[in-house]
Amino acid sequence: MTQRERVLAILVGVCLLTVGGYYFMNQYSSALSSRDRQIETLSKRLKDEEFVEAKAEMAMDRMVTYRRHALPESIRASQSFYQERLRETLESTGFDDIVIKPLNGRRGGNHYQHMFTINGQATMEQFVQFSYEFYSFNILHKFSKLTMVPVKDSELLDISMNVSVLSLDGTEEVPQADDVRLPELAHGNLKDYVDVILQRNLFAPANKPPLFTSKTEVEAELERPLRFRLSASDPDRKDRVTFYLGKDPPPGVELSESGSLQWTPDALGEYKITVEARDSRLPPKSTTQELLVKVVEPKPEPMPDPSPRRPEFDEAKFTFLTGTVAVGGQPKAWLNNRPKNQQLRLGPGDTFSVGTLKGKVVDVKDREVIIEIEGDLRVLSIGQPLAEATPMGPAGEL
Repeated sequence: MTQRERVLAILVGVCLLTVGGYYFMNQYSSALSSRDRQIETLSKRLKDEEFVEAKAEMAMDRMVTYRRHALPESIRASQSFYQERLRETLESTGFDDIVIKPLNGRRGGNHYQHMFTINGQATMEQFVQFSYEFYSFNILHKFSKLTMVPVKDSELLDISMNVSVLSLDGTEEVPQADDVRLPELAHGNLKDYVDVILQRNLFAPANKPPLFTSKTEVEAELERPLRFRLSASDPDRKDRVTFYLGKDPPPGVELSESGSLQWTPDALGEYKITVEARDSRLPPKSTTQELLVKVVEPKPEPMPDPSPRRPEFDEAKFTFLTGTVAVGGQPKAWLNNRPKNQQLRLGPGDTFSVGTLKGKVVDVKDREVIIEIEGDLRVLSIGQPLAEATPMGPAGEL
């Protein structure tokens, strides 16, 4: 073999080795890729099976929880238990005229849905208390329908509710209240819910606070009784206003809910008395005001009146306030003149002349009347004779 033939043979061998190596490496790489794909497929299948297994375990855990918070699979026992539970909760929270009716339930998978209608009357506060108790009893129940209609001229509501609750197959015992009761709901305790929901009347415009209309300054005499009448008006016509003392009043100060303030000061000086006017709406609105009382030396006793003595018999001593009523929306005071067997029906602004007394009705309150006689204001209470009306002070102090 010549040199040239040997070189050519070597080149051919190198080419064959190169092609064979490339083919071998290609086959080897393909085998590795195929194995990697198999490993990836098996890993994915393993993860899917682990996920399915985890879901099954979670479902089993949920089912255990559901059974702890569900009614028994016995339909009759569950219906009887839950109906009695509803009635107890409604009565304990103040509902009246309670009617509970079971409806036809329905089967779905491994559970049975019981349904009830509830009708009754309650205030909004009582309904909030019931709702809080309802959801604190943490079982598989809910409101499916709720209707509330205000009762005319009352704080009550006509309330109608539809309620549904679940029984689960495999549940044998009714849930015990202590085992499933929540310590509080998502937004706090009962007071937190009452404070937020009752901030306004849902069936009327927002409540407006009353406004004081009486004077803010008054003069009193040392060691002599002061009687002063507080007054306030409320933008909401039907609201009744009551009055209360604020913090740290001077010793001995008394204030009735109708606004009659009484005090006998024992030292000279200026005293601030905080008073509050509060309306009757739920929730109530109030306004506070400071009353400045200036205590001064008492005025000299007036000289004896030289005018002729009044006759001993005075009809005013035997004329009594027998009642205060509203006639056609207008307040009226009924005065009974016993000597004449005469009934006087007087409203604000009306004048009267009884015996030796002549005067005018200033205001008609609940169970008392403000009258003006000879420039002085007096309070006449039910059952009190006209001649003994309690002085309040000069006209203009109201």
